[in-house]
Amino acid sequence: MGQAAGSGEPDARPGVDVVFFDIDDTLYDQAKPFAYAVRRVCGDLPGATDAALYDASRRHSGPIFAAFSARRTPTTEEYALRMQQTLADFGVSIDHKTAVEAQRVYADESGVAMSLSPAMASCLDACRSRARLGVGVISNGRKELQAEKLGILGIARWVSPGAVFVSQAVGLAKPDPALFDYACDHLGTTPGRCIYVGDAWDTDVVGACAAGMPCVWFNRRGRMRPQDARGVSPTWEVGSEEELRALIGSESFCRFSHK
Repeated sequence: MGQAAGSGEPDARPGVDVVFFDIDDTLYDQAKPFAYAVRRVCGDLPGATDAALYDASRRHSGPIFAAFSARRTPTTEEYALRMQQTLADFGVSIDHKTAVEAQRVYADESGVAMSLSPAMASCLDACRSRARLGVGVISNGRKELQAEKLGILGIARWVSPGAVFVSQAVGLAKPDPALFDYACDHLGTTPGRCIYVGDAWDTDVVGACAAGMPCVWFNRRGRMRPQDARGVSPTWEVGSEEELRALIGSESFCRFSHK
């Protein structure tokens, strides 16, 4: 990736410069590695599907999201409490030590349950061919952990290291629009000439909209929009990788009006 040919000024031609992706539950289905970690440590939970376990964890992730937004790494206690609260939703009580171990497995060992689907690979192929400067990543999280995930997923096939922007490494975190601005400036473009694809309303949709970057809400969990959206609205919404691939191939995806 790099700046437009000639000067460092963004290209004025119609089309998209960069398609940025979130990592967790966007590039891959995060429910699978989370459920793997829970079952690896706590055993099978009757009636607890992968999706149900993951959705429960998201309901209890407020302190985790708040930590990244405040530009700090969540504490072990915050992660452990989320694990305890998640399992409590299924009538299972675990002590702090077990919760810490489940979180450790989730962070360190769940790569065996993490994979890039053929449909998402097709999405990345299409974005690389349609975006003038290619594909990038903007993600909250710890630098080493997110880099490990990208390695497991084989993202280097589509994204160069210089086009990966992780909150801990940059010192900014979604939904702060400054992170989106930073990524665009680093690649020689502007938010209005890029597109962001992410699953989380509070960080991905809110952050991209605040930065003035057209965005796709990748709503694979079928979540409802917040009742108090405060005027925030994604440019597009899709519910599956197949729908995302169809959108990327559409005329509207790369022919929006730039700001």
